[in-house]
Amino acid sequence: MLDNDPDHDRPEAIAPLILATPSAYALFVDFDGTLADIAPSPEQVKVEPGLPQDIIRLQGLLGGAVAVVTGRRISEVNRHLAPAQLPGSGLHGLEFRSAPFGAEETTGHAEQIGIGLPPALFDAVVALTRAMTGVRLENKGPILSIHYRQAPEFASELGIKLARLLNEQSFGFHVKQGRAVFELIPNGTSKGTALAEIMRHAPFAGRRPIMIGDDLADEEAFAVARAADGWGLTVRGEHFHAGDESFGSASEVRRWLSALAGVAATSDGQTAAATESGI
Repeated sequence: MLDNDPDHDRPEAIAPLILATPSAYALFVDFDGTLADIAPSPEQVKVEPGLPQDIIRLQGLLGGAVAVVTGRRISEVNRHLAPAQLPGSGLHGLEFRSAPFGAEETTGHAEQIGIGLPPALFDAVVALTRAMTGVRLENKGPILSIHYRQAPEFASELGIKLARLLNEQSFGFHVKQGRAVFELIPNGTSKGTALAEIMRHAPFAGRRPIMIGDDLADEEAFAVARAADGWGLTVRGEHFHAGDESFGSASEVRRWLSALAGVAATSDGQTAAATESGI
């Protein structure tokens, strides 16, 4: 058994375990910065052509135990990944999809999905960012994303002012920093609560989770995965950049997944595919 210390969260050590006993493992992935490269704006993200087929093969290898854990809506991610379709959680644990082609569901925060963002909170953030040229608001319904990729000079000021806003007024939200974005999220929900909920259900229940992510919001999911005798695999970016990341980029994640998928696609080429890809 591998030590679950972050220093041992190495893809090259985990892959052989997955291939030896696929039914013992479940794979969870973030989308932006993990499956897909970070784009100048969320609307500009592109999926590499071979990724959907690799996901379908991985679903076959792992008996369906592949899920997305994302800040986007699940339906949006699956539009990008079509014809592959993933179950999982969207909006930082506010919505769930229990089956690849199922409908979105809510667990514990249904009222927040329906009500959406408090108008007073939205208005306060609009006023706060009005003079910050290049800062862009994305209203996801119950979550507000404040993107500053085109205006990085405002990052520190934004973080301080958003934290002060939420501390001074009782909106019931917290702020989470991502890659060139701050997200205002209802209290009590996170990617950690999302992963824990998914793992209560088949085919994920009882398996060792492997969570792959690239930013601060993924750390809570890493903690849940490691507590369940699994792993949290980091992707280098604005948040993880100490030099000990599990993956150097989203493209490295895709290559690793593609190598696993290649093994899954053939029963007589396992050794060659694994050796060629460093598995």
